[in-house]
Amino acid sequence: MRRMNLHQAQLEVGAHSETGYVRSENQDRMSGTQVPLGQLYIVADGMGGHNGGTLAAELTVHGLQQYIGEAPADVSVKEAIQTAFTKTNETVYRQAHAGDPTTEDMGSTAVLVLISGQVARVAHVGDSRAYLYRKGQLKQLTTDHTIVQKMVQAGMLKPAEAINHPNASVLDRAIGNKPSVEVDISDPVRLHEGDAILLCSDGLSGYVAEPEIASVLRGQATVQEIPDRLVKLALQKGGEDNVTVQFIQYGTRKEAQRTTRKRPRFLFQMIATFVLGAAISAGFYQWREKRFRDIESQLNVQLQEKQKELDIANEQLKQLENKNTLENNLRKDKDMLRK
Repeated sequence: MRRMNLHQAQLEVGAHSETGYVRSENQDRMSGTQVPLGQLYIVADGMGGHNGGTLAAELTVHGLQQYIGEAPADVSVKEAIQTAFTKTNETVYRQAHAGDPTTEDMGSTAVLVLISGQVARVAHVGDSRAYLYRKGQLKQLTTDHTIVQKMVQAGMLKPAEAINHPNASVLDRAIGNKPSVEVDISDPVRLHEGDAILLCSDGLSGYVAEPEIASVLRGQATVQEIPDRLVKLALQKGGEDNVTVQFIQYGTRKEAQRTTRKRPRFLFQMIATFVLGAAISAGFYQWREKRFRDIESQLNVQLQEKQKELDIANEQLKQLENKNTLENNLRKDKDMLRK
C-alpha cells in the first residue's frame, strides 16, 4: 500500500495479484508510479503461450509507463496517452512477429488511470476494466473490447446472456495483435473527496458480479483490505484465471468517516444499554424475591389452616373411637347380665 500527496490531493493505493488455482503462471502485470503529468496506475493482462503472455504484459506496462513519463510538457494528456499506446503497440507487435514460436501472436490488454491533481483520465484496450466508486455506487468507466460485447451493443445478445457466453473472453482488440491499435480514452473525470478508482483484469470482472464488488467497497475495510477481499472472492468462484486488482482512493474513504463519527455514539449506546439492562435486571430480581416471599407466606398460612383442619379431624376421630369403645363395653356388660 502506498500513500502520497499530489497537488494537495492524498492518494492511497491497495493492490493484489494472484495466479489462481488453474493457471501455472501469473501473466497479469501492474504498476503505479509518479510521472510529470501526474500519478499513473496500470493493469495489463497478457495472452499467448507460456512465455508470450507474460512478456506481452511486461512490455505493455513498461512501454506505457515510459512513453507517458517522457511526454513533452506542451503535449496534452490525451495526446500523451494516445502516443504511449501507439508506440507500446508497435513494440509488442514487432516482438510478437519476430519469428520466435514462444512469443508468436502474443498480446495484452491494458487499462490505466492518470490522476493529475483532482482530474483523472482513463484509457484502455481489451477487457481489463476501470470503475469509479462514488457515494456507495459503482460505475464502469470502460467498455470491454470483446466479440460478445459487440454482439450486445448490436442487440444480438442481452447483457445477462453475455456473462456466460462461451466467447465472453474472446478479444476484439488487444495490444500487439495488429500493427496499429485503437485506444479508448475517457473524458476528464473530476474526483471528489472519498471517490475511488478500481482497476482490474478480467480475472475479477469475469467471475465477480458488480453488485458483489460494490458490496465489498461499501464494507468497513482499509484500502489494502479491499483488493485482498476482492481477489479472495474471485478465487472462491473457482480461481480459473489470473486476477489483479488496484484500488486507488482519493482522499478519505466515506466509510471510514462514518465509522469515526458513529463510534462515540455507538459507545454511548453500549453504555446506556448496559446501565438500562443492569437496572432492569436489578428490579426484576427484587420483584422476584418479593414475589417468592409473598408466595411462601401464603403457603405457610394455607399449611397452618390445613394443619388445624387435620387436628380437628383427628380429635373427632379420637372421640368417635372412644364412643365405639364405650358402646362395645356396655354391650358386653349386658351380655354378662343376661347369662
